[in-house]
Amino acid sequence: MSYVKTMLENRITVGKGDVRSTLGKGLSRARVLAASSLACLGWLTAACPQAFSQSPDEFQVKSAMVFNITKYVEWPAESFPGKGAALTICVVGTGPFGQALESLKGTTVQGRTVIVKHVSQTEEISACQVLVINNSERRQLPAVLAKARQHGVLSISDIPRFAQKGGIIGFVSQEGRIRLEVNLSSAQSSRIKISSQLLKLAKIVQEGDQ
Repeated sequence: MSYVKTMLENRITVGKGDVRSTLGKGLSRARVLAASSLACLGWLTAACPQAFSQSPDEFQVKSAMVFNITKYVEWPAESFPGKGAALTICVVGTGPFGQALESLKGTTVQGRTVIVKHVSQTEEISACQVLVINNSERRQLPAVLAKARQHGVLSISDIPRFAQKGGIIGFVSQEGRIRLEVNLSSAQSSRIKISSQLLKLAKIVQEGDQ
């Protein structure tokens, strides 16, 4: 079982300054580190210790960040086919980030069941609410982002300078921590609202910023 799913099933509750953990005794050191990272995200610091760099655990932390970000985002009504419809996290390209997101399948956020789907054609993006773009797709980024913006999809990636290139939320490594960069203009163009609780803990950037 993945670290992320283990953390969620052990009821690490994340919410607006309230972090409660009922983890049982005897967890391995690796699971405790992973739990601590999600708890850090629960405080919305978006700047957890990057102890997992260059290892699969780094991407488990990033997938936990994706899960928590979706709690503070509001999509346009037409983004969902109906009331109670699933929240679909789509992955484009190949890489460990997209693979780590598989552990979010079947979780629940905003009363919606999470589906993780891998897409290969830009036409498929219209059925997504979140689009995680692997580094392998950096050359196709303009076309992918244009389609995501057209359909009100939240774009997330750890591609370098992703938010400055027109993406909505970029993961960046600074001083040994994973932080968030948010392009508010891109979010507005996609008709996506991001909670001020999240925005005040992120770096706001604009397209073309250095």
